[in-house]
Amino acid sequence: MTLRLPAALAGAALLLAACAAPPPAADGAPPPDCPTARAEVPNADYIGRYAGLENAVGAREFAQDLHCADRFKAARFPAGFVTVFGSSRIREDDPAYALVRRVAAEWTRRHGARVPVMTGAGPGLMEAANRGAREAGGPSVGYTTYYDRPTAPDPLRPYGGDPRQALNGHVTHGLIFTSVTARELAMLRHSAAVLVAPGGTGTEWELFQLVEMIKSRQLAPVPVYLLGDRARHWASLQVRLDDMVSRGTIRREEVAFLRFADDADALVRQLEADLRLR
Repeated sequence: MTLRLPAALAGAALLLAACAAPPPAADGAPPPDCPTARAEVPNADYIGRYAGLENAVGAREFAQDLHCADRFKAARFPAGFVTVFGSSRIREDDPAYALVRRVAAEWTRRHGARVPVMTGAGPGLMEAANRGAREAGGPSVGYTTYYDRPTAPDPLRPYGGDPRQALNGHVTHGLIFTSVTARELAMLRHSAAVLVAPGGTGTEWELFQLVEMIKSRQLAPVPVYLLGDRARHWASLQVRLDDMVSRGTIRREEVAFLRFADDADALVRQLEADLRLR
């Protein structure tokens, strides 16, 4: 017996099937695959190839990075991540390291199975967050790219491109991007909440990119917390924001979503309320 669907239902079924499948590339080629090499990097769920400077990354490789990151999130952690941005150069003896590690551990014990901690998978405060999450027994996610030091650096290929050196030792689920721009964009798009720890120019790039995308309504609003001693780490940021307000280049209410946190337990409780996970 052949079952025939009414025309309307058949059309709907075709539409659903088309939406479920990844779209083809603009040139009609099939969607990119998501390579990995678990024998070499057992904690990597995706490994994009090293292409050198960002100028050399092609559109298809950029699209592959985003496609594979979206596929990973949808399959493993669809609720997104508590993303931690912070310096790679702040070490274990700094109070910020202990704060980030404790926040990550406490959050992971409570909600890490559903909304894991994610970082850029490097050393310093990224390591602190991944370490806290792993020590708490939950997933510890890292989105990174290539920063390994080659023996003979080339100006056009300043890194060695060795994926075995891309993830810190506390990451349980890692993605290694070809494009640093795609990596940063994926981190922002996949965040359910963002914790910005003390850092340098890289962390400020991430912070201001996040602020601008939320302020200009290019990104769904998420909770954003600035971690650590407010007077020590964030006074200069407050001065810059106040200056922008005084010159009329931003309005104070546009950045009112930024909040400060220096107590791990209070922050975890507030995040639970923000994400409605109590």
